Amino acid sequence: MANKKVTPEIDKFLKNSDLTAEKLSNLVVKGLDGAEYGEFYQEISEGESLLKDKGMYTNISTGNNKSGFGFRVGVGENVGYAYSDVFNEESLKDAIAKARQVLSGKGSKIQPPPSSKIEEELFTQENPMKDMGLADKIATLDEIETYIKNLDSKITNVTLSYSSQAKSVHLMTADGKSLVENRPMTSLHIGIQVEDENGKRETGNAIIGGRATCKDVFNKQAYEEAAKKALEQAKTLLIAEEAPAGVMDVVLSGGWPAVLLHEAVGHGLEGDFNRKDISVYSGKIGQKVATDEVTIIDQGNIAGERGSLHFDDEGTATQENILVENGVLKGYMHDRQSARLTNSKPTGNGRRQSYEYTPMPRMTNTYFKAGKHDPEDIIKSVKDGLYIADMGGGSVDITSGQFNMVATLAYRIRDGKICEPVKGATLTGDGLTVIQTIDMVGNDLKLEKAVGMCGKNTQSVPVGCGQPTIKVSNMTVGGTK
Repeated sequence: MANKKVTPEIDKFLKNSDLTAEKLSNLVVKGLDGAEYGEFYQEISEGESLLKDKGMYTNISTGNNKSGFGFRVGVGENVGYAYSDVFNEESLKDAIAKARQVLSGKGSKIQPPPSSKIEEELFTQENPMKDMGLADKIATLDEIETYIKNLDSKITNVTLSYSSQAKSVHLMTADGKSLVENRPMTSLHIGIQVEDENGKRETGNAIIGGRATCKDVFNKQAYEEAAKKALEQAKTLLIAEEAPAGVMDVVLSGGWPAVLLHEAVGHGLEGDFNRKDISVYSGKIGQKVATDEVTIIDQGNIAGERGSLHFDDEGTATQENILVENGVLKGYMHDRQSARLTNSKPTGNGRRQSYEYTPMPRMTNTYFKAGKHDPEDIIKSVKDGLYIADMGGGSVDITSGQFNMVATLAYRIRDGKICEPVKGATLTGDGLTVIQTIDMVGNDLKLEKAVGMCGKNTQSVPVGCGQPTIKVSNMTVGGTK
């Protein structure tokens, strides 16, 4: 029998292997027989990074290549998984045999996910590193550094960090058909340190990137805007007062401050936590969990966004998932195991860090849907409170939603006007209370595409988050004033 035609995309995964597309398909289909869910997952990745600090290149790293595959079978709660960085017939047969040891008896016939063929590109399928040579990238970083140093006499140091990764994914499920996707990720981080006449120093930061190419992040207009933003932040922090402490109304700006939504609410809506009844949202579908103003969506098929995928790491097409609608809990985010065990449908949220890990329910792009209020009216509604312009890090219990997060830059709101900048503000509370005390949601939705990595069970994946301007009433703010 003649081999099936191998497409160029599949060909690169079979390169230097004794497996053909037909042989691979036959082994995978046979290996998944008797399982209730499972897949063959393969990836090839390469990366590079450049770091320039204090005028010197402290890191130039290229050729960061990694490849391998994993094979999973599952019945109920039982999961068998084996992986290898060697891809040939022997290693695949060995992985299948090891993974299938969890099977006892015959499971229900596995249902392959719906077709996830890429009909319309959500992001480039080209290698993001190939549109510029290494010498050009270094020269551009030098140009950026020179541009920034000429912006202001207060600048004492410029830190530039560039990184890019080209990850290609090949998935095969019980139908024996291949799914292939290229997942680019590129970023340029700009850090600017300033110092005043008294020797006080502060640093401002800005990041460009996402599912983009080198030319995107080294675009002159983009990096000049980012540099000005980082400089403005640093200079503002120089004159910022210490933040007040107390219970007050808090207005969160659009975009990145939605990291609070991601951490304090989003994780609690992932299917595995709810299946195990350890989330504050467990068993509450159909119940009112937030104010009427609140609609929360996780959507993995938004063009150009950081957390977008054409299909998840199990082969399920990504989609829009309405989690909370007008305050009512509508559903959770599921992978195939979670969906099967809860008699639900997979939502395209099965994700993994690499071939060395099994997938689990994870967010993609999670955001508050835009509301009806003008952002200026939201500010005007606050007599004495805080406006959060930029969020930093913090700690969160992802099942209870209890959080303690730091605001990188904030401003006092007095009589409906944004006034003096403050720093050192911490926001404390829990996600459920936050969404129950949101009384105004703006019409200015903004999604953050340049930054966002999510950690869960030792795995890290890129995610997007976003929100319009929102007002949270009576929030606990920690400060030193």
